[in-house]
Amino acid sequence: MRSTEESAGQPLEGEQQAAELRAELDELLRASRYASQRERRLNEAIRATPGRHRPAGGLLRQLAQVRTLREGLGARCLQLSDQLEELELRLRQRQHSQEEPEPQPRPAPPPPPPPTRPDLGGITERITTLHRTGASPEAEELLNQAAARLTPADAALLVGMLSQRGPTGASLHLARTAARGAPDHAVAVLAELRELGLAEEAAELFHAFWAYPAAAVPGLLAALERAGQHADAATLLWEWGSAPTSELTSLAACLQQHDRPADVRTLLRQAAGRPTADLAALAAELPPALATLLLNELAALRPPVELVRLAAALDGTPDLYGRLLAALLADGTRHRTTLAALRTAGLPTAPPTAPRSRWGRR
Repeated sequence: MRSTEESAGQPLEGEQQAAELRAELDELLRASRYASQRERRLNEAIRATPGRHRPAGGLLRQLAQVRTLREGLGARCLQLSDQLEELELRLRQRQHSQEEPEPQPRPAPPPPPPPTRPDLGGITERITTLHRTGASPEAEELLNQAAARLTPADAALLVGMLSQRGPTGASLHLARTAARGAPDHAVAVLAELRELGLAEEAAELFHAFWAYPAAAVPGLLAALERAGQHADAATLLWEWGSAPTSELTSLAACLQQHDRPADVRTLLRQAAGRPTADLAALAAELPPALATLLLNELAALRPPVELVRLAAALDGTPDLYGRLLAALLADGTRHRTTLAALRTAGLPTAPPTAPRSRWGRR
């Protein structure tokens, strides 16, 4: 039976609690929207800093504080939303079973504590103190730990604070160390540094990508593409185009294994400007399919005089010479000058004849 209080139209205890939760949630959502607007204005102020000037340390500290506030409000909103959903479900179930004895409401589970944010200002002061007291190895280890544990946004903020009031080189060290993390994390740090206008530190991090081993480059390129940083991916391949022959060969093979044919082609096009001796060595080291692709690119890009030099360098390797000649003969009209120069140099211009079987006609 419903109680007298219920029949008199008074709100049930659960309904009153739901109303209070809704009111608190509305208030927190308004505060969260205000914090988001404040964060956006601070970001705009930082981006408006003239290109050669670093963002003011006060702006960076305010940005760190408002991000902490916004994330804490967001976490609390999620907690209240979950509690409200559970309470409303119990109220609906109770309305459908009014004749049955009402179950005692379960106590709401205690909300998890809001995520603790690192004290970036404290970390900055600790690094500075260690450096001033001559404890440089300890300061470096603290920077390494920060690079490994902080979120990309916090890592970039700490870089900014160190650039303002940290020891010389600390911000660059932290940016450089971020490259040691997973590719997606490192690329996210790069984007945050650029967002904060920390161009020097962003360049330091990007340059650290050049030291990635060949096996890790496909994953890094994929991370850059996911982040929309296609220009960075192209620049990275351009830099690899001048790598030592063995390293370039290794990267081309890795890209092929990861099904990135466009990157293989771009890489080999970048390598096409190398000296003739390097190109001959590269063609000899590449797997056959990639060597053919390289020679096709060279036939399309290099002038006749350089193609004749390359052909002479490959003359002692019949298989590679035949591949280059096949690329030239595939468009004989275009390569008429090159083929004439090969004949003048006494080099073959006809495809090699396949060896006859011993069982063929005599």
